[in-house]
Amino acid sequence: MTLTDEQLDQAMTAALRALRMDEFERLATESDRRQADLARRLEQPGALQAAARWYAEQGLAVFPCQPGGKAPITRHGFQDATTDLDMIRGWWKTNPAANIGLPTGGRYDVIDVDGPPGYQSLADLRENGQLPSWAGRVATPRGGMHLYIEPTGDGNAAGFRPGLDYRGLGGYVIAPPSRGLGGRRWEWLNPLNTSGYQVVYTHEVAE
Repeated sequence: MTLTDEQLDQAMTAALRALRMDEFERLATESDRRQADLARRLEQPGALQAAARWYAEQGLAVFPCQPGGKAPITRHGFQDATTDLDMIRGWWKTNPAANIGLPTGGRYDVIDVDGPPGYQSLADLRENGQLPSWAGRVATPRGGMHLYIEPTGDGNAAGFRPGLDYRGLGGYVIAPPSRGLGGRRWEWLNPLNTSGYQVVYTHEVAE
């Protein structure tokens, strides 16, 4: 049976804790191979278009943003977001390096974690039982994190806790595998659950 990436990470952790080093090395080699394969795929022409189309096929509207940046490149910004595959194909044919924008407030809201203050605030929320269940985690290029959570109907809130911003109605985030100006990508730490609105992860967020 082929392990998912998450199962592979769990198996590596279990092997390391049990000091089964031969098993750990075997699993680590497989993990490195998968990472190298992913890196090669992401460097292929059309990789961002393929990712944008995948989001749309999951029912998540997308729109293009500046290559290496966050600013929308359509006239009406996130309001132009669509799941229309022909429209998406046209956008990314014209701008193949465009980053992928995902509006928030519909399928998901996002907690944007920025730097050490944000991780401390996240830990405080968890300790106080105030951290919402989440459906996916993204590492951002500058060492932050996005937590995808169930939508609340709330709007955006900058700095609602030190180092934490809230993206809800009227907001958007940049989605993996988009690339920042320094060349680093937005990357899924835990894949986004796209099965309806079910949330599959709860409260266990590694700092």
